[in-house]
Amino acid sequence: MSHCINLRRSAILTEIVTRFMISAESLKLENPKHTSLFDFLEECHAQIQSKRKLFDSLNKEE
Repeated sequence: MSHCINLRRSAILTEIVTRFMISAESLKLENPKHTSLFDFLEECHAQIQSKRKLFDSLNKEE
């Protein structure tokens, strides 16, 4: 995952925990802070999917 989104593993974990803590403090589900974590995870997923062919070709057994 870190190769796909160009962040170190510790930065990814920090980002997830920080956004989770901010959203946990928010009581309203429609609050933008609450959706921040989901937005970050969706961005990560999109980056991984865009580079999937590259990783599949590297893992291909010959």
